[in-house]
Amino acid sequence: MFINAPTISQTAALKCWESETIAELEQHVQKYQKSRTIILDYLQQIPEFSQEGKKNVAPPDGGFYVYVDLGDENVAPGHGSVAMCQALLEECHVAFTPGTDFESLPQIGDRRFRISYAGGVETATEGLKQFVEFWPKWLERVKKAQ
Repeated sequence: MFINAPTISQTAALKCWESETIAELEQHVQKYQKSRTIILDYLQQIPEFSQEGKKNVAPPDGGFYVYVDLGDENVAPGHGSVAMCQALLEECHVAFTPGTDFESLPQIGDRRFRISYAGGVETATEGLKQFVEFWPKWLERVKKAQ
C-alpha cells in the first residue's frame, strides 16, 4: 500500500515547474486560444449562430471546446445533432461531437453539439470552413423534414 505518489512521479511533477516546460505549455495555450478564436469567427459567418440576442453559442470559458445549440428551428425529427454530426463526418470528413454524448436529456442533447479546439489551428480552420459550406445544405434537409 502506498500513501503518497511514487518517487518517479514526484520527480516528473517537479519538471512541470521549470521555465522550459512552462514556456512549452504557454505555446500550447496560445494555440488553443487561436483555434478557439478561429472557430468563433467562422460561426459568426452563420446567421443562425451570429444574430444578436441569440444564445446559440455558449461562451467557451472552460474546456477545449465550443458548445453550440442548433435551436428549435434548425432541427426536425431525425434531423438533430446526431444526424448533423454524422452527415458532416461522412460528407466533409469533419468530426463534431453530438450533444447526446454529454447531455442527460436526449431531447436537449440532440439539439446541441461540441466543436473541439484542441486539434490545432489548421484543423480548426479547415473544419470550420467545411462546416460553413455544409450548413446551408443541412438547413435544406431540416426544412424538408419539417
